[in-house]
Amino acid sequence: MAGINKNDKLKLKISAMTSDGRGIARTDTDFVIFVNHAIPGDLVNAEIKKTGRNFAEASITDLVEESPFRVKPECSHFGICNGCKLQNTKYEYQLELKSQNVKDAFERIGGFKDLLITDVIGSDNIYFYRNKIEFSFSNNRWLTIEDLNANVTDKHFALGFHMPNYIDKVLDITKCYLQSDVSNKILNFTRDFFKIRNETIYSTKTHTGYLRFLVIRQSCSTNELLVNIITSSENHKLICEYSEALKKEIPQVTTLVNTISTAKAQVAQGDYLITIYGTGYITESINNFKFKITPGSFFQTNSLQAKNLFEYVTKLANFSKNDGVLDLYCGAGAISIFISGFVEHVTGVELSDESIVNARENCELNQIKNCEFISFDVKDYLKSLINSESNRYNIFVLDPPRSGLHPKAIEYINQYEPNKIIYVSCNPSTQARDVKLLAEKYNITAIQPIDMFPQTFHIENIVRLDLK
Repeated sequence: MAGINKNDKLKLKISAMTSDGRGIARTDTDFVIFVNHAIPGDLVNAEIKKTGRNFAEASITDLVEESPFRVKPECSHFGICNGCKLQNTKYEYQLELKSQNVKDAFERIGGFKDLLITDVIGSDNIYFYRNKIEFSFSNNRWLTIEDLNANVTDKHFALGFHMPNYIDKVLDITKCYLQSDVSNKILNFTRDFFKIRNETIYSTKTHTGYLRFLVIRQSCSTNELLVNIITSSENHKLICEYSEALKKEIPQVTTLVNTISTAKAQVAQGDYLITIYGTGYITESINNFKFKITPGSFFQTNSLQAKNLFEYVTKLANFSKNDGVLDLYCGAGAISIFISGFVEHVTGVELSDESIVNARENCELNQIKNCEFISFDVKDYLKSLINSESNRYNIFVLDPPRSGLHPKAIEYINQYEPNKIIYVSCNPSTQARDVKLLAEKYNITAIQPIDMFPQTFHIENIVRLDLK
């Protein structure tokens, strides 16, 4: 451990940053120290909090010299909340860091060298850009240093974000800079409404309690607002009281739903939902297309950047009217519908039944005739294609979850050999891992990062692959 021990105090120069937003310092012996909330260019006094065989972790005790890339964070929760780890960093430099993260992932994990990575497409809105945000109720509130100094001892009710590494502790959030002002108003109103009534909160230890999650979805184009209260059971009287108070206090809310979840795990999904008022969904528009978004359907969380994402997918694919496209992990069909006018036919595949229902409704809403959607496990669907006599697809569009592609899915793609693959991912690490396996049959011909998540270390990335 290079003679470094827990509680040691060191002066460190931050030279780089990890893909998860921690500063990196190196000692004279090239021993690596990760420093929370530090950015490249900082000179800090730090205290070692944890040591490992080849690294240590530290926290800043004093900022000796500020990096030229450092700015004052807007949010009072910065440094405690685990969300916006780059909020203390100039936005232009955030884009450089994210580009470097993509490069590092493809070199270190994928084993690729000398790749040309196009400049990151930045976001015009670097705050208040999220169209969906999820808050957890907890009866184990995290008390901050400010709370303790103010002699706050009430821990029984919180509505906010989970603390890292603490499954049951939640930081009470009063204002999140990633969502709109009206969403913050809904957050605080909801907390006050249920807290003053001493309503119970679901516990994963006892599997009792009522309140579980608050999910807010907002359309960028129509300003429609959906509020989803996820509870462990039905309480019609209480939800109706909440509904009437919400209408009066925040009339901008266009629909309220109550999702019932009896699952033991804390996941913001449910067994069924009840529409309390409104349609039970919101509608988003991108270009001339309209998309129906229900409480559980997937849609890109940054609507304005989604337009750029879809346009660059179209640009990199260079579609023609003869193309048959297979859109895997299609969600509610947004990409399929967006590209439908450039190709002969699109088939979207997604495991979620709700998403496929949404996709078909969106097709009908936009009067699209050349798209079909199938509810199927992607790897199993690909397996069925290998010896199929059906029409052949010459282009695949992939947009998997953060965990990336199943190894069998990659195997079947390599067997099927579409001419082009457009791989969209919010996780360059798993994307690089998958592309390394696809490189058996494919060459990388373009890489385009798009910043869908300003202030965070996350980055969306598009890779075009061409059959060798």
